Amino acid sequence: MKKNARIIVLFLVAALALSACKVQTPVPPTAVPSATAEDTSATPEGTVETVSGTPTATPDTRLSDDEGLMICTPMQPFFPELTQEEKDQLAIFPEVTSADWTLGPEDATLTIMAYDDFQCPACASFYQELETLMEKYPGEVRFIFRHFPLVSIHPNATLAAQASEAAGLQDKFWDMYHALYSKQSEWSALTTEEFTAWLTTEAETLGLDVAQFTSDLTSEAIVQKIQNEITYDQSIGLNSTPTLLVNGRPWQYDWSASTLGMVIEVLKAEKDLDMVCPPFVIDTEKTYTATITTEHGDMVFELYPKEAPLAVNSFVYLAREGFYDGITFHRVMHDFVAQAGDPSGTGISGGGYEYREEIATTLTFDEPYMLGVARANQANTSGSQFFITYVAYPTLNGQYTIFGKLIEGVDVLNQITERDTSTNPDAPAGDKIISITITED
Repeated sequence: MKKNARIIVLFLVAALALSACKVQTPVPPTAVPSATAEDTSATPEGTVETVSGTPTATPDTRLSDDEGLMICTPMQPFFPELTQEEKDQLAIFPEVTSADWTLGPEDATLTIMAYDDFQCPACASFYQELETLMEKYPGEVRFIFRHFPLVSIHPNATLAAQASEAAGLQDKFWDMYHALYSKQSEWSALTTEEFTAWLTTEAETLGLDVAQFTSDLTSEAIVQKIQNEITYDQSIGLNSTPTLLVNGRPWQYDWSASTLGMVIEVLKAEKDLDMVCPPFVIDTEKTYTATITTEHGDMVFELYPKEAPLAVNSFVYLAREGFYDGITFHRVMHDFVAQAGDPSGTGISGGGYEYREEIATTLTFDEPYMLGVARANQANTSGSQFFITYVAYPTLNGQYTIFGKLIEGVDVLNQITERDTSTNPDAPAGDKIISITITED
C-alpha cells in the first residue's frame, strides 16, 4: 500500500492521451522548455496515491525535539516558491496586463495561461476540458489566452486569431473564441476565401457590426498585432500548442479537467495546512484506542504507541484537532484496503508534514484489518493518510508502518463504498469520516 509523489499521480489519473500541435523549430538553449501536453518525461509508477515531500537524508531517530515537536519533515506546497533562477527563466513569459484576454478573478485558486492556436485540434480538446473545469469550479479558475497560430501547419489559424481580435474591438472576443473552437470542424479545412465568408456569417450571428468587423479583420493594426505575437513566441522557443503555464509554471502534464480539478482540490486543502511538525502529545506507556465514526457506523481500533510512537502521535494529534472530520475514503478496494486521510479527497495531499517509517518485526500484514500508514516511494514519507487492510497482504510487510488494528466494526468496514481516485478522479463522492474519537488510558 503506497502513496504518491505528486507529479507521478498526474500521469496515472490521465483519462485520455493528450497530444499537441507542434512544428519543428529550433529552440534557443536559454529558453524555458515549452509546457506542452505531449511532453511527459516522468515515468509512471505502480499503485501510488499521495504526495511526497522532501525526505531528510539522515533521519533523526528521536521522537521529539527540544521544543517538544514530533520529529518530522514539513512538506513543500504543491507549487513551491520559485527560486530566483526560475523567476529569471520564466521572465520570458510577459506578465499579465490589461491588454491580455482574461476570464475569472485575479485571486483564483488556479491560473492557467495558454498560448493557443484556433485551428489546432489539441487546442480544441483543451478548450473543451477548460470549459468543463470552469463550469465545475466557478470562481476558482482564471484563464489567460494568448495567440500562437502555427502558420506553417494551420493555414487558417492566423486569420482566426485576427477574427477574435476584430470581434474584441466590439467587446465580443470571448464570443468569437467560443465560436471558433466549438465549430472548428466547420471551418478548419476551408480555403481562405471560404473561411472569410464563414467568419462574416458568424460575426452576424454574434450580433457584431459586420461592416466594422470586416474592416478590422485585415486592418494593419490587427495584422501587425498577431504577427508581433507570433514573432515573440517563436523567439522564446515555443513550437507547440497548447503551451500552458499553471500558476506561473510551465505545465508539461495532463491538462484534462479531471487532473486540473484535482490540483484545485489540493491547493484549496493546502490553505488550511500549517506545514509544520506537530507537538508530541502521547505517552507511550499509556494505551490508546480510536473510534472512527462513519456514515455506516463506528470502527474501533487498538493503537500501538510503543511499536509506532510517531504514527500514533501523528494520528492522535490530527484526530484531536478535527483534521480527519469530513475527510472521504478516497481509495477503497474490498480485496485490498480502505484508505483515507487526505483533506483534498484526491489521494495527492496530506497533513502538511512527513515522518520516518516505524517497522516493528512483531507486527505484520499476515492477517486482515491492520491499520497502516501510507507513504511514497522514498523512505521517511509517512504522513496523515492511513489504510485498513481487508485481507492478509504479506507483501506489505517491512514497507509500511503498522500502528493499530481494527477490533470492532468489521461490518462497517465492509460497507465502505468502493472507489479509487487514482484511476477515476470523477467518481462519485466517497464515504466520509464523521469524526475520530481518541480514548487514552
